[in-house]
Amino acid sequence: MNYTAYASVSLVKIDTLDNSTTAIIEFAKALLIDKNNLLRPDFNKLIQSFGWGKEVANNYIKLGLAFVDIDIAKLANIEPRTLFKITSSKRFAPVVQGIRNAVGHVTQQFVEHLIDKFKAPRKEKSSKPTIWRGEKDTSRTCVIPPIKEDDQYTGKTIQRAMDNEGITAQSFVREATAFWEAWQCGALILVGELPPHLQAILGDKLGTNAPINEDVEVETTSEQATAVVEVEVDDTTDAPVETVEVINEDTVAPQIEIAINEDSSETENIIEPASAEQIATLIRSCQTWSDITAITESIDKSTRIQSWTMLDKSEQQRILDIKFRDNLQYETPKEVGNLAYKL
Repeated sequence: MNYTAYASVSLVKIDTLDNSTTAIIEFAKALLIDKNNLLRPDFNKLIQSFGWGKEVANNYIKLGLAFVDIDIAKLANIEPRTLFKITSSKRFAPVVQGIRNAVGHVTQQFVEHLIDKFKAPRKEKSSKPTIWRGEKDTSRTCVIPPIKEDDQYTGKTIQRAMDNEGITAQSFVREATAFWEAWQCGALILVGELPPHLQAILGDKLGTNAPINEDVEVETTSEQATAVVEVEVDDTTDAPVETVEVINEDTVAPQIEIAINEDSSETENIIEPASAEQIATLIRSCQTWSDITAITESIDKSTRIQSWTMLDKSEQQRILDIKFRDNLQYETPKEVGNLAYKL
């Protein structure tokens, strides 16, 4: 059986590594002197004669510049790769300064201690999910994590918008965000049935009432707070005159006050919440858009939408024609899905 002689790494071999460090520093200082004394074209030719690129030459220049006035023997025990590391970036400047201020020979362990000492502490990751990513110029960028879905609905929808409308994914997300915020503010009202695939995604989120944004304060003037509409009745009949009083209060539902036979000594006042059916009945008798808005502007959204659905198509079209006739910026009947009396 043949045996192969084996010898472990010894201090003698470490000494040869120290000699390499000394040679590297000597060469780095000499190269720095050449750079300071030669014209740039001549210095570039010198680097080319080594077969080096500018990046390699710059690494040696940085090393020579960092320890230009330091005795080479003081640095001989530092591992060569560590030397290039601590002179490659300004973030290691405290380490270089610590080596320069050290007394006596500097060991590899001492350098590693300085690196650990001046290492920037890691920032603790926040437990709160975030889409923000910091940039080098102290700005930040919104980065949405990859979206993986079994039905790939989000990706397919964005891609279809990009193909059909020529918009970017960023524009799509921005518009979708604006629609979401508009819904949160109560500016959007759902008045029709959603397709099944949207119902599956949204569930009860959209419902019939928009979310209430408690941070938004609604200022209402005294003239807007109460609107009274009188419905004229044929003088030939004995039918009572109905007076609808809509009170715009957040916590009080609209009310209907019916005064029966004002000339009579007996007057009966009946005050009850205005139902969607009652609102729809009053709307049918309105002849102007101002009458309609006076009735509906202070009604909660749910009642307003329900009253709209109680009108047949011809009645809905008549209301749209009134709006168009009164020049209230109504352009096309297709808007009815978003109007609902603003309906």
